[in-house]
Amino acid sequence: MTPREEDADARQYFDEHYEVIAHYPLVAPRPILLPLDNPDRRQCRFCGRDTTQAKFKNDAHAVSNLLGNQSLFSLNECNDCNTTLGQNYEDQLGKWSNLARAVARVAGKKKKKPKFKGDDGLVVEAVESGLSIHVPYPHSPDELLAKGGPEEIELTGDTSSQPHVPIRAAMALVKIACSVCPTADITQCQNAIDWLMGRRQLRLSQFPVHVAVTPGPINENANEVVILRRTGDAAEPYLWSVVQFCNFRFQVFVPGCPSDEFWYKEGSNRPVAFKHYPSRFGPDWPFGPTRFYWGDWSGQEPVKTSAKVTFRVAKFIGVTRPELRSVVSAPALPLPG
Repeated sequence: MTPREEDADARQYFDEHYEVIAHYPLVAPRPILLPLDNPDRRQCRFCGRDTTQAKFKNDAHAVSNLLGNQSLFSLNECNDCNTTLGQNYEDQLGKWSNLARAVARVAGKKKKKPKFKGDDGLVVEAVESGLSIHVPYPHSPDELLAKGGPEEIELTGDTSSQPHVPIRAAMALVKIACSVCPTADITQCQNAIDWLMGRRQLRLSQFPVHVAVTPGPINENANEVVILRRTGDAAEPYLWSVVQFCNFRFQVFVPGCPSDEFWYKEGSNRPVAFKHYPSRFGPDWPFGPTRFYWGDWSGQEPVKTSAKVTFRVAKFIGVTRPELRSVVSAPALPLPG
């Protein structure tokens, strides 16, 4: 199918099978506070403690600020759980996504500019003028630019991520879904919450994480989170969470929902539909169509992943050669690859 046909098919599928139950921007003029689960008292939806047993003084980001969330906060997460979940899971997601965040110039905590460092000296850093690429020795900017000229360049060097545990990075995405899910459906997230908190095990032979990459000049105004709920009884996940951060997007289902037991239980051979949510940018995006991928993030041992990254340069600023390392600086538009 053509990109336009694929987009129309995906939109029809999700219109017929799902409804949006939560949709929030991650960058807004004012903070967005998700409502209390219990209007009579503040209570953590992860550990169950209230203000008489735990502190709620920290700003609990409903979506990790690693992914550009500056505005969306949860009132249903205590200080201890916020710290523990961040250390156990968000740190792993940060190690996986470091290059993506640097390429897309996703502002993190306190709007800090992201920076990627490869083991061989490759450095990709967001700067005010665009993107700065430090080419590792023995490579040179001349080699990098020769592949496509100033209009298009491909990263030369080690693009491997930091070592991370895939299932723990995936659990950071599940935690986002559990944080943003409306109170009316939070019971559907309880098994996943117990899994995050170590109170139960979920046996997963695979854990699919969908990733989408859209080329072009996309800024933080695109950052958003969407929660989708199944409307029928077909063999497909009851809850999906979709998080867009500039040029990149994660899509993950919430495991262990009671409404999924008829297909999710161990030993079930019923085929399940896992489909990509349509791109918010549509098939006619002038810089090229969104590319969709999926990976199995069920691994429990540390791994490093690498990616081929190509840029279309909007404006070429220049090259410098300090000692043996060189720098290319340009507002770059990431292309999928």
